[in-house]
Amino acid sequence: MMYFALIGDLINSKSLPNRSEVQDILKSCLARLNQDYETVLASKFSVTLGDEFQGLLKMEAPIFLIIDQIETALLPYNIRFGLGVGEIKTSINPEQSLGADGPAYWYAREAINHIHQKNDYGNTQIAVRCKEPLTTEVVNSLISAGEAIKVNWRASQRITLDELLELGIYDERFDQQLLSDKLKLSSSALSKRLKSSSLKVYLRTRKTALTVLRESSRMKEEEK
Repeated sequence: MMYFALIGDLINSKSLPNRSEVQDILKSCLARLNQDYETVLASKFSVTLGDEFQGLLKMEAPIFLIIDQIETALLPYNIRFGLGVGEIKTSINPEQSLGADGPAYWYAREAINHIHQKNDYGNTQIAVRCKEPLTTEVVNSLISAGEAIKVNWRASQRITLDELLELGIYDERFDQQLLSDKLKLSSSALSKRLKSSSLKVYLRTRKTALTVLRESSRMKEEEK
């Protein structure tokens, strides 16, 4: 069975003057995710090494939505993410992501080590690894394209994504009137913001990346 293994860590956390406060925010965020995504978690998110955390998720998990929710909850602090796709060779403890081992976690560790070294001048803090090099390359290119869009957002444009996350929306097709009401914007003002932010393109890159990973994993399972 294939899984998403996600490893994350707070960037430069040791230098934060309010480190314990930020750690509490992270723990609260992970606890909420463990509750909200219980049905797609193979093993709950757990803090592992100081400011590092990890979780093991089923392939139907909306993994990039979850990553964005973690990132949003911790703003303005930055997090680095390594996502691995593969099997788990050991037993899995559903209550905490400790002790399990296998390619999914190996790839996740490779991914986070990679992003330490190559992050597009600090613009990209997510990397993905799986067994297939082409899938890895395509998905990472999609992620980098999305990150290049997001890094240029103004505060108001970032808030637009945050409100979509609050509404449980993570797709370029959505009820714009619902969003404009939430943001207290006119329809024309929202349209201008969506155009200037390329938010729908960002969401499209994430959706396509997830589709590619799932399809690659499905084909891998069929080969057995």
